[in-house]
Amino acid sequence: MYTNRFQVNLSGMIDILSNHLYDEKDVYIRELLQNATDAIRARKKIEPMIEGNIHVSLSGEDDAKTLIVEDNGIGLTEAEVHAFLATIANSSKGEKNFVNQAHDFIGRFGIGLLSCFIVSDEIVMISTSQKEGTTTEWRGKADGTYSVRKIGTREPGTQVFLRLREGLDGHEECYDESLLAEVLEKYGASLESAITMEVHGKERVINDWTRTFADKGALVGKSRDEILAFGERVLDTHFEDYFLIENESARTFGIAYIIPYTVQMNAVRRQTVFLNNMFVTSEARDVVPDWAFFTHCVIWTDELQPVASRESFYKNERLKEVSTELGEALKTGIEMLSDEALEKLLRTHYLGFKALASDDAKFLRLIYPYLPFRTLRGEEKLADIMEQSDTIYYTYSVDDFRQITDIARASGMTLINGGYSYDTPILQELASLDLAVSFVLIDPEDMTEKLMPVSAQEEAMYGVTITEMNKRMAEFDVTVEMKHFEPTTLPVIFIHSAATQSSRELERAKEESNAVFSDILASIQQEQAPAPLAHLYLNLDNPLIKRLFTSNKTAETLTVIVNVLYIQALLLGHYPLKKAEMDLMNKNMIHILEML
Repeated sequence: MYTNRFQVNLSGMIDILSNHLYDEKDVYIRELLQNATDAIRARKKIEPMIEGNIHVSLSGEDDAKTLIVEDNGIGLTEAEVHAFLATIANSSKGEKNFVNQAHDFIGRFGIGLLSCFIVSDEIVMISTSQKEGTTTEWRGKADGTYSVRKIGTREPGTQVFLRLREGLDGHEECYDESLLAEVLEKYGASLESAITMEVHGKERVINDWTRTFADKGALVGKSRDEILAFGERVLDTHFEDYFLIENESARTFGIAYIIPYTVQMNAVRRQTVFLNNMFVTSEARDVVPDWAFFTHCVIWTDELQPVASRESFYKNERLKEVSTELGEALKTGIEMLSDEALEKLLRTHYLGFKALASDDAKFLRLIYPYLPFRTLRGEEKLADIMEQSDTIYYTYSVDDFRQITDIARASGMTLINGGYSYDTPILQELASLDLAVSFVLIDPEDMTEKLMPVSAQEEAMYGVTITEMNKRMAEFDVTVEMKHFEPTTLPVIFIHSAATQSSRELERAKEESNAVFSDILASIQQEQAPAPLAHLYLNLDNPLIKRLFTSNKTAETLTVIVNVLYIQALLLGHYPLKKAEMDLMNKNMIHILEML
């Protein structure tokens, strides 16, 4: 049987709770607002017509400032003060059954007030219970001691006094009323009770109009200008477009603002979330899907479970469900956009929409005409590309596109470079849809059908020379062939398969690696099946090639010149040269200089 109990160092516990539990230094402001809001909500259950108000003031000189937070909530009895303020992790909000408990309150852990020791060595709370009419003063110190006494009766509510510690670093809000107002607005922008701040005897309501947006019925009735102004006020960004979103339970809803500039897909997502109208975070990462990085959402919820610090949410099944449901709401919002607005949106965030469309055929059907692709004529919208031909060809990679660009242009083909992110999956999906045009994946080797063979007479004239050239080019895994093709301005064309390119890259990696890694790559290379030879096609319709092969030069001299053209083709195709190819380029350049 267990007879011993843990001994708790209360002052050490307070240090952990006040200095290490929270990421935000100003979180004590949130805890004060939270306690006040919960108290007001509790009183409203008894007096529904009561108008909640939270009053904040900062008094005294710079070296002796006192922060005062007052509310007209339900207050605490003396027994409740002892129960809730003397027992860490106890709370006036009731049991800790997070799944089944009511969602009226924000705080659940009973440790929020202790965060005030971040800025103060002593907390004084004067609370008048609406239920009993008694007033209790509680004084707590950072060393873990506290005192309680009854004082004269006041109006129901609570006052908290924080004598701010001298020399507070990183807490400018403790000295500057304007910065304090910013912190109050950050945490309390959506709280239903008015937050009134007193500065030099003058009062102003911090959340006078922003709090109305947390009411879903009122939000739907807001004008476009009002919603955009709210986004600029809360998120400090000028937005031009937005959607209203809501999940299936209707307990999570919000505004999805479209970020007006291009952002990287791996950028930190910025989603601002309010739990029971209290600000939780501006950098929530799991409340909306990853693909929605082009939005900054303001979300209100009462169904997600906060972690102990109430600065983020537990990654549980409900969070996943809410994220998925809000994603569907975002898609619906996009579908309701006008053509002009959708085109503008895609122009800015096309990569994100391609990511979404590549995994959602229904969504792809909606937006495909507006998606941009790289073609022989530069970047074009797919709707414009589809007007050019009944058959649209696309390549699997950027490398494939480069290989066949000149021949495709000369042949009048409509060709898309499918090597960019998400393009090939999208084009493959479009090929399966019942559209007015066909989408056909083309391999560079397929383009050899457009190269016309030489005549028997030309074969007889040049065959021996070509054979000799191939003997000299064998070490580069390239075979030389002579063809007729357009454009005639193109002397050679270099075409290879994906396997050949993979073999080239492996060979270059082996050349640039240290001995150990080079041996490993060599072993891998031996285990692979031999890659097919690349092809260097000489264009007999090109004036340079025609002149070379009718100049009575020797096969050795012609090989030198063709070697130079081969290196040129590699460089024009953006292929890094292997060591042997670099040596070949240098050697043949010297040879040509000697011939001059």
